[in-house]
Amino acid sequence: MLRNYLTVAFRNLRRHGSYTAVNVAGLTLGITCGLLIFLLARFHLSTDTYHAKADRIYRIVTDLHFGNRIQTPGVPYPFAKAFRSDFPEVEVVAQTRFLYNSLVSVGSKGTEQRKKFMLEQEMGFFEPEFFDVFDYQWLKGDKNVLREPFTAAITTSMAAKLFGDQNPVGQTIRVDNKQEYKVAGLLADIAPNTEFKREIFLSYASYQSITPKEDLEHWGGVSSNQQCFVVLPPAVKAADIEQNMKPFIKKFHEDHDKWEHHLQPLSDMYFNPDYGGDVPKALLWALVVVGLLLVGTAGINFINLATAQALNRSREVGVRKVVGSSRMQLFTQFLLETGIITLFAVLSSLALAYWLLPAVNDLTHSKIAIEWSNDFTLWAFLLAMLLGVTLFSGAYPALVLAGFKPVQALKGKITTQTLGGYSVRRGLVVAQFVICQILVIAALVITGQMRLLKNASMGFQKEAIVMLPLPQTDKSKAQTLRQQLMQVSGVKNVSFAFDSPAGNTNNTTNCRFDTRQEDELWQIDTRPADEHFLETFGLQLVAGRNLQPSDTVREYLINETALKKLGLSAPDEAIGKSFRVWGIKAPIVGVVRDFHTRSLREEIGPVVLMSSLDNYMACGVKIDLSQTTRTLAVLEKTWNQIFPDEYYSYEFLDDRIARFYEMESALLGMVQGFCGIAIFIGCLGLYGLISFTAARKKKEIGVRKVLGASTGQILGLFGKEFIRLILLAFLLAAPVGWWAMNNWLEDYPYRIALNAGIFLLAIGLTLLVAALTVSAQSVKAALAQPADSLRTE
Repeated sequence: MLRNYLTVAFRNLRRHGSYTAVNVAGLTLGITCGLLIFLLARFHLSTDTYHAKADRIYRIVTDLHFGNRIQTPGVPYPFAKAFRSDFPEVEVVAQTRFLYNSLVSVGSKGTEQRKKFMLEQEMGFFEPEFFDVFDYQWLKGDKNVLREPFTAAITTSMAAKLFGDQNPVGQTIRVDNKQEYKVAGLLADIAPNTEFKREIFLSYASYQSITPKEDLEHWGGVSSNQQCFVVLPPAVKAADIEQNMKPFIKKFHEDHDKWEHHLQPLSDMYFNPDYGGDVPKALLWALVVVGLLLVGTAGINFINLATAQALNRSREVGVRKVVGSSRMQLFTQFLLETGIITLFAVLSSLALAYWLLPAVNDLTHSKIAIEWSNDFTLWAFLLAMLLGVTLFSGAYPALVLAGFKPVQALKGKITTQTLGGYSVRRGLVVAQFVICQILVIAALVITGQMRLLKNASMGFQKEAIVMLPLPQTDKSKAQTLRQQLMQVSGVKNVSFAFDSPAGNTNNTTNCRFDTRQEDELWQIDTRPADEHFLETFGLQLVAGRNLQPSDTVREYLINETALKKLGLSAPDEAIGKSFRVWGIKAPIVGVVRDFHTRSLREEIGPVVLMSSLDNYMACGVKIDLSQTTRTLAVLEKTWNQIFPDEYYSYEFLDDRIARFYEMESALLGMVQGFCGIAIFIGCLGLYGLISFTAARKKKEIGVRKVLGASTGQILGLFGKEFIRLILLAFLLAAPVGWWAMNNWLEDYPYRIALNAGIFLLAIGLTLLVAALTVSAQSVKAALAQPADSLRTE
């Protein structure tokens, strides 16, 4: 029997080739989107879940209340030691110091064998207990190799990168051209779905050896790079530890009322943006919902096309029933046809998803891989998709076809009511276009917000600025670098600073104004910069003068927000008054117009600029864009001549700022892709409905043409119907779209307005695409000869 079902099913699918192709295409696109979203969500939601103690791992985070709330994943330097002493019930405590943009070199200095590598975030200092918290596979050595100063452990990938085929154990690496570390351990490569992407583990004892004692004992500051991880015993709850945290804070923090320490579970670290999380979990679940909607849209499209096709198969059903086929046999036959179409779609979606996966990885900065042989959850998902789509898409059309009465079927008198009612198909099309228009609204809003983020004024010039590193090993060469760069014809200005005006760094500290007896209740962002900083980056003075040339802190510039925070109404009230930062008292000599120090997701905070050569880490070079290629080549040559042992790199400032919005760019790319696919699938459904309508109104159109109706009037019959459906869909989609995007925009202090123009554009685009979809079939029906339409059997 099954063999007969399959034979008949394949015969029918071949006979109706265009119908089969359209259905396979629609389902393939929907299932591909669902599969890619499944892979993406699974990859991110499984981040760090493979650790054996994952449900008991926590990170100690800090909340500071200095006027405004500052949240950081970091802790003060001496935190771990004190926490071990005061909380002996905690199973494991491990402190780390993460490093960023560090130079690692191997080989003898000044030889051809010397190789240099700039590591963005692959390195840090780790206590041995870190490996009791997280699961790493030791290939050579164990955690104890990191108990001694100036030892290191590296992963196999990093070993191959640094040493090639040589045995890495016993080799030496040099960090930032300062200390040398002996490689004493080898680790297996880390999993791609982890928050901790370190591949060089330096002993924490090394950090303690190179850091001044007063810094290691300082409780007044906190860095997001200094993090502490703990493992709680099964019987101890995080709430119990937090309850005892207040006496601990009071014991070690002088201004204890401004400090809070909390336990952040491992499951929250990757997803919580308040503490540096990369991907909000709500975004992933929103994508899952979108994936389900797209698969549902493809299923609805199938139902529309299948019921429209049912008119053409009515006589086949009648003959089968006359020769003895039961309703269940016919239902099984038609459901099997749906299953075959869905199977083709699933197989096609596998190939398409595999082809698109590298693009998705690039867009979302992921490392998703498909393991065909042992990925049981993937195969379970595909099986569930096959069965679910088959039943969802095929059950209703199969019931409709199996329910035909043989006499009516053989006489060709199957009516709209027999097919389940025209209103059902209209409802399905409305549902499709509700989803389409929500995605169109989302795409338009995200596009507008991205345009605002990229084009809005940051308060400084970001174009034609090249950022170069300023090595920390020999600051005496800074002026030599400036003098030689200023001689390059394509260079307009050069400035040294801690960082560009806007960057990912944020170093806040206490401050005190004039004769006030206490520090302000808020913290100020410190931006060490030289006297050329304002001119190079186009910052504007509101009052006073610029900084005078100096290598140390002698005077300050503050921004307008700092002025307001100080409670001053005019810049003149600040100029000439003393200001204390880092314990250094100096006069305020000018007020700078507000500028953004971070992305436009954050409001402008108080900022202070001061000279401090020891804290300059970057060199900003303003260039003539008409000579870009030549200038960049000369910059590299000059820099390497002055710093031959360092690693040269450059970055345009506008590119750096664009990276602030990588998540928004990825979201926009996905929404635009999903929007296009949803519209395409919706148009397939619309095509099915217009085909059904044309067949249903065939004789009505013939009568109207005989009575003198024009082609335009006939086209109006179709147009009015579908305009009503799309407008109804818009009325349902607009409130949902407004609510969703308004919630999304609330995270941005600087955002576009959700005005009527966005919604009018969304409905306009949808109507245009729908009109193009129905036009071909409508024109064909309108131009048909009345004699053909009215002919009876």
